[in-house]
Amino acid sequence: MKPEKPRILPSRPAGFGLVELMIAMVLGLIVLGAAVAVFQSNQRTYSANEGQNRVQENARAAYEMMVRDIRATGGSACSSEARVLGSDANSVLFRTALSGTPTEFTTTSADDLSYRVKPGTASTNSVTLLEPTPAASDIFKPGDVVMVCNAALTGFTTVAATSGQTVTFTTPLPFDPQDTTNADPGSVSISRLRSNRWFVQPNGRESGSSLWVSSFGGAAQEVADGVQGLRVTYRQSANGNPTAYVTNPSNFQYVDAIRVVMPMRAVMPSQIPGEVRNVDRTVATGASLRNRLP
Repeated sequence: MKPEKPRILPSRPAGFGLVELMIAMVLGLIVLGAAVAVFQSNQRTYSANEGQNRVQENARAAYEMMVRDIRATGGSACSSEARVLGSDANSVLFRTALSGTPTEFTTTSADDLSYRVKPGTASTNSVTLLEPTPAASDIFKPGDVVMVCNAALTGFTTVAATSGQTVTFTTPLPFDPQDTTNADPGSVSISRLRSNRWFVQPNGRESGSSLWVSSFGGAAQEVADGVQGLRVTYRQSANGNPTAYVTNPSNFQYVDAIRVVMPMRAVMPSQIPGEVRNVDRTVATGASLRNRLP
């Protein structure tokens, strides 16, 4: 009897079945969805951090420049006790030094840098700088409004020209700088006069508006993008309430500190549908006027 031949079963087709393919597709979609969600979350976090950084950078630039002006308000190249002579517009401007409203303010002071005058060379029409460098032409330009003072007297005029280290004026000073009866002969100095108006206006971009500054009523220069407004309050210690900041002090001559609140906005270039692109923050600072501190 012959042995029975083993039966050869048909081999199973290689590959995935429909059920397996469907399971793989579902798992893939789950993984892809999770990856997209993580990507979008990271993108939102990056946008928020980037917006916060932009707000902080703009706020820092705005406050550094504003606070410098506020602290220097009414500051002189010589003594703050020096009497201001003259009835011209610049003398009147310096006497008031600070003015403002709840939404803007203007400060006036001598520039941060002043230059000593060579003893015996000052007159009502010109002065000669003591230091040989920098050249007078690198410091002062025709048309610059300057303050000339000694420890007792202060006056203002406009630069006509420079030659060597000598600066000549378009109109005579209201006093003779050599009149040092109540001041040291070596105390004569010259510096530019600075008067800046700080305000907010539209910038024509998505952020809407910016902080601007105008010097002596000239063309406005943009300082910080995204500033939505200024809320300015003033502390009037003398003849006022030294513990309160008010929007309208009774006398700016007695204001010795300013507080500024700025709503800020950064607009992010995000393309995520439905995401809010604006990053809004409110920042605040205060500064005292150095020459009015007790």
